[in-house]
Amino acid sequence: MILKHLECLLVLQYFINLVAPEVATEKALPEPLNLSLTWATEFLIKLSWNAPKDLDASCKVKYIINSTRTGQKSNISSTPCLYKEYNVDMNDAVNYTVITSPVECNDRTQSKPVSVSKPKSTELVKNFGCFLYSSKAMNCSWLPVNDASKDLQFYYRSPGDSHIAACSEYQYRAAQRTGCHLRGAFLQYDVYFLVNGTLNGSYVRNNFLVLPRYHVKPQAPKVKITEEGKNLILSWDPPDIGASHCWNYILNYNKCQESLSKEIQSKYVPVKVPYDRRCQYRVQVKAVYQKWCGDGGSDWSEEEIYGVDEWSMTVVGTVIPAAVFLFLILLICCFMRHREKLFPKIPQPSLIFKDMLNSNKEQKSSIGNLYVPVKEEVECKISLEKDPTLPMMQPDH
Repeated sequence: MILKHLECLLVLQYFINLVAPEVATEKALPEPLNLSLTWATEFLIKLSWNAPKDLDASCKVKYIINSTRTGQKSNISSTPCLYKEYNVDMNDAVNYTVITSPVECNDRTQSKPVSVSKPKSTELVKNFGCFLYSSKAMNCSWLPVNDASKDLQFYYRSPGDSHIAACSEYQYRAAQRTGCHLRGAFLQYDVYFLVNGTLNGSYVRNNFLVLPRYHVKPQAPKVKITEEGKNLILSWDPPDIGASHCWNYILNYNKCQESLSKEIQSKYVPVKVPYDRRCQYRVQVKAVYQKWCGDGGSDWSEEEIYGVDEWSMTVVGTVIPAAVFLFLILLICCFMRHREKLFPKIPQPSLIFKDMLNSNKEQKSSIGNLYVPVKEEVECKISLEKDPTLPMMQPDH
């Protein structure tokens, strides 16, 4: 009995597995047709397709688009239209996938995906970059790759406008175009750029996107120093880019060989510092664009000098340290020359005992071998001499 029930269950499962995919296929919507990519403008790429075949007129659908770049997260969007436009801001390869998705369509499910890809662009220029150096001017630069044509063309889309403008102020290096000066208010806009030309006989285009508010580089501030009572007033004009509250400043100044650094908010400019008349002041300032407004900053300003160091301060700050240094050098030389007299070597006790033992051994070994000197024979010749003063003695007869 149990075996019969198991056989029935197996037959039922087999039937479900056989029929379910066909039912799911019947419920899935048809996929979009003729998916393609075309350039709508110099900066826009158009993804378009035809409506699915045999789609019921009462079925309301939308299209889900998934765009994927290599090494980046997918960007998913949807539209009821039969096209989608994208600003081209990079030269990477991009894969686009489109799916038919039901909105009001009697329990129908999503279609199979269809895909199309934009290939990676050939590199025509490298190290492309722009920076905003005033409220109405921006500078862009690049380096042409080898074999790139010398007649590179540079275009940009004007902020807030679909109009495409060509560069009117090129920069050159070795007869090649390597940059462009742009005029306009770019701070609050996303600006799209195109560089095109020929490379090895083929037409090549490179697209770029720049957000100028994150590439701010104004001219360095010019510092002014004035004396007011017992203080010095340090002032400078803020950059003409963005609002004044977007700027902070780094203040560096030297006073009598002493270096000081402060970060100053825009609301505290001008800056008041105590003035020591014995000291010379050297001041530099750097402007920094705040993160909540964008990013960037200026170079350091030229050094502004005020006052003169007194002779006594120069002696204290320069001559005395130099004299102390020279004295130390002489002291070290003298020490190295007379160190043996100042610090004589102290013999090690072990060596002293060793020498004493060796000396005793030598004395004992030499007792049996005393040296006995040989008596020298002295030969003397004695002769008698006749003294004429003495009388001659005659023998007695």
